[in-house]
Amino acid sequence: MPRLPLIVLLAALLTGIAGAESSYVVSPKASDETKAAIAAGRPPEHGFPEIHAVQFTSSAQLRPGSSIQATVVTSTNINHVEGRVKYWNVIFRQLGPGKFDLNYRVPLLPPSALGHWDLEVIARSVDGVEVKRTFPVTYRYF
Repeated sequence: MPRLPLIVLLAALLTGIAGAESSYVVSPKASDETKAAIAAGRPPEHGFPEIHAVQFTSSAQLRPGSSIQATVVTSTNINHVEGRVKYWNVIFRQLGPGKFDLNYRVPLLPPSALGHWDLEVIARSVDGVEVKRTFPVTYRYF
């Protein structure tokens, strides 16, 4: 798996500026009841997933060797949080119900990785329903 997505994810997390939560996406593996509930605008069995907060402890300007730390607070029905840039992702560690963190050291990436990226923080509920927030990040050498 390429390191660029991890870097981008971390950078986005560090920006601290989140976009609005998107509409809900239902996993193909979700139950027929969950799919029907979401299609009808009703909450699934364990409620709608929510991202309450995303906190970054460093700059959104990522550089090789810098560390990125982020904490995500969600509704307690979330069992998976990931950061995604394009086709790459990194999984956040679950600390407890509704609390996830990430600690990552930014590697040296090729020149093609330089520039601005959108990092998506995606939270998936136990019912297979996802919600996300998007953060801008920049990867630079200097």
